[in-house]
Amino acid sequence: MSNSLVASLTPFKGNEDSFEFFVKQINDIARLEKWGKAKKILVLKLNLKDEALKFLVSNPKIEEINDFDSLVKKFKEKFCKKPNFEQAQRQFNNLKQKVSQSISDLAEQVSSTTEKFSNPNNSEEENIVNLSEKLKLSKFIEALRSDIRVEVKKLGPKTFKSAVAIAKNIDNALSDDGGELNVTDSGINQILSQQLNSNKQILELSEKVNAISSQNLCVNSLTEAPATNSNNVQGNQQTQCQICGKFNHTARNCFHYTRGNYYRGNNRASYNRTFRANNFHPYRSRAYHRSNSGRGFRVGDQKFDFEENSPTNVCSDTTDCDISESDKNKKESFEQINNNFGEKVDVSEETFHALNVKIANNITVQPFSTEIINLKVPKNISKNKDIIFIPKKNKLGYLINESLNVPTNANLFHTIIENNTNKVIHVRKNTIMGKLSTFDVNDIMSPSESEIYQINNLNLNEIHKMRRDELLKSHFKLDNLNDKDKKDMQELLLKNFKVFSKSYKTLGETSAVIPEFSLLHNFPLQTKPYSTPLMAKKYAQQEINNLLEAGIIEPSSSSYCFPVIFIKKKQNPNDSNSELKFRMVVDYRLLNSITETFKICLPKISEIIKNIAGRKIYCVLDLKSAFFQIKLRDEDKRKLAFCTEIGNFQPTRLPFGSKNSTSYFHTLISKCLNGITGKNVQFFLDDIIIAADSLCELKVTLQQVFDRLIKFNLTLDPAKLQLCKPEITYLGFDLNANGFSPSEQNINKVTNFPRPKNLKQVQMFLGMLNCFRGLIYDYAGIVEPLVKLTKKNTPFVWSVECENAFNTVQEIILKKPTLKNFDPNLPVSLITDASKIAICGILLQKKDNVYYPLEFFSRKLTPAECKYPSIRRELLAIYASVKHFHDQLLGENFELLTDAKPLTEYQSLDKKPEIVARWLLYLGTFSFTPTHIPGSLNPADFLSRVVEENSLNVNNITLFQPNDKLSMQNILIEQKQDAILSKIMNDLSDNKQCKQYFLDVNSGLLMIKNAHKNKIVNIIVIPKSLIKVCIETAHAPHFGVKKIFDFIHHRYQWRGMYLDTKNFCEHCEKCLENKPKAKLTQTQMIPKRNLAPGQCIAIDIVGKNFILTIIDYYSRY
Repeated sequence: MSNSLVASLTPFKGNEDSFEFFVKQINDIARLEKWGKAKKILVLKLNLKDEALKFLVSNPKIEEINDFDSLVKKFKEKFCKKPNFEQAQRQFNNLKQKVSQSISDLAEQVSSTTEKFSNPNNSEEENIVNLSEKLKLSKFIEALRSDIRVEVKKLGPKTFKSAVAIAKNIDNALSDDGGELNVTDSGINQILSQQLNSNKQILELSEKVNAISSQNLCVNSLTEAPATNSNNVQGNQQTQCQICGKFNHTARNCFHYTRGNYYRGNNRASYNRTFRANNFHPYRSRAYHRSNSGRGFRVGDQKFDFEENSPTNVCSDTTDCDISESDKNKKESFEQINNNFGEKVDVSEETFHALNVKIANNITVQPFSTEIINLKVPKNISKNKDIIFIPKKNKLGYLINESLNVPTNANLFHTIIENNTNKVIHVRKNTIMGKLSTFDVNDIMSPSESEIYQINNLNLNEIHKMRRDELLKSHFKLDNLNDKDKKDMQELLLKNFKVFSKSYKTLGETSAVIPEFSLLHNFPLQTKPYSTPLMAKKYAQQEINNLLEAGIIEPSSSSYCFPVIFIKKKQNPNDSNSELKFRMVVDYRLLNSITETFKICLPKISEIIKNIAGRKIYCVLDLKSAFFQIKLRDEDKRKLAFCTEIGNFQPTRLPFGSKNSTSYFHTLISKCLNGITGKNVQFFLDDIIIAADSLCELKVTLQQVFDRLIKFNLTLDPAKLQLCKPEITYLGFDLNANGFSPSEQNINKVTNFPRPKNLKQVQMFLGMLNCFRGLIYDYAGIVEPLVKLTKKNTPFVWSVECENAFNTVQEIILKKPTLKNFDPNLPVSLITDASKIAICGILLQKKDNVYYPLEFFSRKLTPAECKYPSIRRELLAIYASVKHFHDQLLGENFELLTDAKPLTEYQSLDKKPEIVARWLLYLGTFSFTPTHIPGSLNPADFLSRVVEENSLNVNNITLFQPNDKLSMQNILIEQKQDAILSKIMNDLSDNKQCKQYFLDVNSGLLMIKNAHKNKIVNIIVIPKSLIKVCIETAHAPHFGVKKIFDFIHHRYQWRGMYLDTKNFCEHCEKCLENKPKAKLTQTQMIPKRNLAPGQCIAIDIVGKNFILTIIDYYSRY
């Protein structure tokens, strides 16, 4: 042991030292001196001190271990810090072979980094260990230099060790070195014994030992000059020419040699024109001067140099270039294309070609027009490669589009020529139009998809067990049910635990629909990552780790790369302590621009609402991270890669934000729920709604939906379930047994919308109202003044008509109009009306002698239709309304109500002009009975009224069903609870007279008679508790005091109405903000002219003692 290297070992003391370096020294020395396992264990134990020795002595079981690797593992668990996952991941993603790095060094670096990243030592399962080996193999091939990587891929190694061996052989074969330098073990021992004096020297020399023992050094064999230094072993050595004295070419290929100045004997070397032609720069002008100067050339008077380690035709320096502008433009165009690859593209003979492109036929382009032209591809261009066409500048003034294409079978490709001049341009056949270049996509793409593996390895049984453990009874809110029904519903939900998931790990996964992302070209797209907000950094890191752990994303080295943005989620307004959450979305806008469209028509929201409304019980199911439940093809994963500040990743499931994600997901849900959708089940993307008239019916329907979801392995989010509710909000509408109406949130958006001040705000307001037009009678006629403002070349003038239309729409929406759904068992009626600007129609059904609206239709008349006579406009209203309600009216014998009496005999009308004949022919396909109603009974007269349920004053055609705090039932309850009104009601019940008060026979409300417009009307008495609600409801459009008071006192009554209304309006914050300030008008001041003294004087009294002062205006005396 005297000459052994053990004496140079630094003892391991504990936490402060590197245990991995200590073990590495032992392994290196053991390999050189050929130790056995027992000696390695003995040396390790003898070189322990301090904390390490205490750990060994205090654990007898560890001291008894006879396996060196097991003993090292125990010490690593104690003294080695666990690697940070983010750092390990970043190191794993950034692995690349450096210029001077050997294959062995790269293999060792890949092995250690992959072990830190995947942690195979923490698991004894075979699949984890196999995963680590596959990651090593994939990452090692990816990290190799491009020339070695291509050859290694061709041989297709199956293991990491075989890949390393193949890469070493290829590296030696590609090297120009012929000799070998053999180093013996005794020589290594002699070197190490002299240098191992300190820890730093040990670290450096151990790396050299590893490098020398695993790689053969090569010595460059030079055949050109005998006097060349043989100690230079660099593969990229510069060779000096014996003729001209310049580097990087031999005398055989020297340019000066061809001029006959040297070697005139029999040993004269042959002239190699091909070699010089291939080494000439492609961007040269016609008047060029060629000179062989190393690995460079001249264009004009400027020399271009090449990088020493680059292929022959890669230009690296063009500073102070004197070449022509056309050559510069060509070079800049090619450089611009190369930069778009996201990485450097070698413009070499093998991967990139710059050739002239000629037009295939004669073409004539007219002034200010475009034509498609065919360009010829040279025969030596492979049809498998993509081609890039860069047009050249011309003097004729036409423009040709750059293009990225694949050659056709006829060796042609297409592009567009534009003539922006006022002259006709003729282009002859075989005219050179520009340069054509090719590139091989395989040289710039990421490794094949088969080299990327998923980390999540949970099987289906383990996932089901986790779903069952996650689910609790407290996750389901069933407050609307009694104890028995609540227990039955909980049992049904817990029984179907397979359909619920609370985390990414247990998320469903299906391949029933396989998305395909076909791109218009294979040109890689890359963007830089966006900066993450400070508030979202912690969430972003946690979200990416969760997605990685669940296998929804994986590390990526794809050439595609898109940024990530974090959007703040809505917080619960009632919970101030709720955690701030964000939604991670990838910005795929650049990718979407080149993605082929897969378009599916989504169902109409109005049709869904009509089919599902009017039921007694509702449930809404929401899928958990819906898009993440669809698997992606392996070839599409790299196209959807994204970048963050942590690293680059690619999804394994369908991501949010991509162009066709919505269409593919709708296809999946349609396939899943096919056959059970209808009156009980409807869906819109990931929101499934279930309706029923009884709890028993609801359970049966729920079980059918659960069975389908389990069959397709789709999961729901238990936190977002809405179960067994009599009224529910779905897609912006409130659904209940009475029908459907706008949700409170949408009503607030309309009523709180500020008065438009420009055209864009008018368009926003009309767009927001568009979804409610089916709830508003004569919508087109009401908003016609606002629509006029949106016409082209119309100045924006907010008139009185616009103000009235704006306020009327807000007032109608504020009443929350409720429509019933269609009942096939009830008779159907249609009411139509026409005005000078619009036509409208109402689809009604009659029940208990009361008409209930199903849907409203209206549209604005065209300028030509406005000129129709009145009777033709009424006929047009009937025709358009019947056509709009075609689905409900076809096959029904319905009643047509119109206030145009001549139309009751529509069949006898004059059928001229022909358009009237076509209308009558279309109406002949329907079965209806026309009935005349007076204009006073037409619903158009009721538009500005609040619907009252008082049977004494309300017509039997009821347009709206109020269900707010001012409903008749709620007013009656508040009247009975009011001290004063309840006493009056009790007196009236005892047949006592109380001035003008009386009780309504039907509703039981306390009312009072009042004179209004020479009529006696019955008005509801409002209790004190509802006064504020009444004023707030009337003041929603923010009218003035007089208008609000007139609106209220025609319908309600209480003492001090005017003062209460005035005080409320004067203290309204919005009214104060928007109240126009009164402008004080100042009259024009006319100076007086005094033509003579004494004509005008000024007299005043000054001072305490009343001094009289008189001043003359003219003389100032």
